Amino acid sequence: MPLPGNQNTVVMKRVSQGSFLQRSVLKHNVIFTEGSRGDEAYLLVDGKVEISGSVDGRKKVFAVLQPVAMFGEMAVFLEDHGRTATAIALEDCKLVVLNRDDLQGYIDSSPPAIAAMLNTMVMRLKNTTKKALRAPNVPLGIVRVLDLFESNGVTEIGYDQAVRQLSDTFVCSPLTIEGYFQGLATKGHVLIDSSGASGPATSGRRVLRILTPQLLHVVLNSAKTEEPQS
Repeated sequence: MPLPGNQNTVVMKRVSQGSFLQRSVLKHNVIFTEGSRGDEAYLLVDGKVEISGSVDGRKKVFAVLQPVAMFGEMAVFLEDHGRTATAIALEDCKLVVLNRDDLQGYIDSSPPAIAAMLNTMVMRLKNTTKKALRAPNVPLGIVRVLDLFESNGVTEIGYDQAVRQLSDTFVCSPLTIEGYFQGLATKGHVLIDSSGASGPATSGRRVLRILTPQLLHVVLNSAKTEEPQS
């Protein structure tokens, strides 16, 4: 497999219109890796690119991009320029390279209404990404979801389906979600019923029963009382 950045496999040239560079990357080459420093975003104009990251020590594919798609922009907008994922060429690819000045120049040259909209989107991207890069409070997120169900009158949900969907939502392993469910069960907030809900349609299916009304409020208050006093 060719090494990333190998001059025999990566070709840079000027795009005829404007000052942007075009980069050609051969199949299986790594475009950038998670955790590396990045000063450029990319516009995919030909080929396929896989975006993935490490979740609980295992590779998780977040997306497979096809033309026309932009990727790598998070590192450009974030102050520390850290890559939040790995990008690999699944096919021979052609990319247009965009740096911070390119993006800012495009915004500055846009009509006022478009520029204002783009600036708002950039600020939202910065704020959203910074929040996402913080260690996510998965337990509280699970509680919020269960509280939403309970507040809408749904107190029984399929256990296995909930584990899968929450695992995808919070980008963590199913075992991690099950561990948090067990913690809620130990505190009496939920019941994991392996006998299945009443009725033949759900027989043999594991069910998660929400026992505590206003679960989010109860858990938040409990967390406050458990905080060490200074």
